[in-house]
Amino acid sequence: MQHVDLGQPCDTHSWCAEVGNHTTHASAYVEAPTLDGYGDCVLPANLMAEDGAASFAPTVGFLDHNLTAEQTRARVTELRRHLDQVAALADLLDGQAPLEPATECYSVTAPGAEGALISAEIFRSDDPQPGGPAARIAVFGLQGADADLDVAGADQLIACLEDFLPQLRALRNHLAATVAGPEARP
Repeated sequence: MQHVDLGQPCDTHSWCAEVGNHTTHASAYVEAPTLDGYGDCVLPANLMAEDGAASFAPTVGFLDHNLTAEQTRARVTELRRHLDQVAALADLLDGQAPLEPATECYSVTAPGAEGALISAEIFRSDDPQPGGPAARIAVFGLQGADADLDVAGADQLIACLEDFLPQLRALRNHLAATVAGPEARP
């Protein structure tokens, strides 16, 4: 058996996966945990840099671009909005009404309860504290909306709460877009 020398790890960048003498630095790829219809990885990304005559500072290689940290975060935010829209397509397929992105209040009801048990809404302060947020998500139980549930009622409440999570996520995304300004809105 012949011993193969793989070379020394990169001493320029701790994230570089290349070994031996090299001027092109690349980290291992980060890939989505699913394959496309052709068996290829989707959304691969890695860190890259180049030394020498064609040098460039470290960037994130993502979506066929070399991005700064800030640009990468902006692209990830865009993709999160896109994935929420893809999830809404699944809801439509299941016959559920899609979430309205600009809705500012959602509630959870349960069989046997008199009205909503839990509500979440975007709350805008008339007098925000300096450095504090001007808007928040208020989540609260409603007074007098108690319900005594049997097993089937508890199962129905659990299903209602599971439906509530995407609504709460939509509120969160709406609040994030509102706080970030009009350019960040989906």
